[in-house]
Amino acid sequence: MTYSDLEYEIFSRQFILQNFDEKNIHKLHNAKITIVGLGGIGCPLSQYLVSSGLKHITLFDGDRIEKTNLGRQILYSLDDVGKYKSISAKNRLLKTNPNCKITAYSENITEKNINVLSDADIIIDTSDDWHLSKLINTFCVKNSLKYIFSSAINNNIQICLFQNQDTHTCLNCVFPNDEDVELPRCDTVGISSICAGIAGLITAQKTINAILKINDENNVLSLINSENLSINNIKIKNNADCALKNS
Repeated sequence: MTYSDLEYEIFSRQFILQNFDEKNIHKLHNAKITIVGLGGIGCPLSQYLVSSGLKHITLFDGDRIEKTNLGRQILYSLDDVGKYKSISAKNRLLKTNPNCKITAYSENITEKNINVLSDADIIIDTSDDWHLSKLINTFCVKNSLKYIFSSAINNNIQICLFQNQDTHTCLNCVFPNDEDVELPRCDTVGISSICAGIAGLITAQKTINAILKINDENNVLSLINSENLSINNIKIKNNADCALKNS
């Protein structure tokens, strides 16, 4: 038995779906997911991964909760202000499934500790930090790890899964700039709470699709506008001039 009787009861409405046969339930149970960033995207993402039966989740975030986070970071409340996001998120997620195995790191990913990502089947980056995204992308390319980049600003969302296997296509192929050249940030141009939530939900679905091989999400850049509800899926190709291609 891959799940306890309690878990089968919690996830019963999902597990009767056609895609959730015994083989796929086993895949879901064993998948190891690491989420970097527990902000507006990471909160609904982690909540819906746990609510969908994912059991092995690692959380990375070195920030503490502020009042300005509460409008879109749905795992936290006023009682959590000042606490580490990763610890508060873990405690909240375990209330959905107490049998879930969650490891929480109250630190940011750096060159010194990035090797801890090696154990993940899929690494999901919702960090809202361009330099960190480039660092994670490079690590995933060199170690053939699946990497999902997910970002949201204003009412606009960008999400893409890079398999980093067989043929080379990576975040650097699409966005080759190394420097964060005055890119707009949430604290300067704003972000819709709903936009962040939609980004988290779609990223969760892409993650489950990748685990169960429901849909080919590889190298598909999803561009979503949460205000007019438009979605454009663009199949991206590798960049022959990508600095990481032959690194």
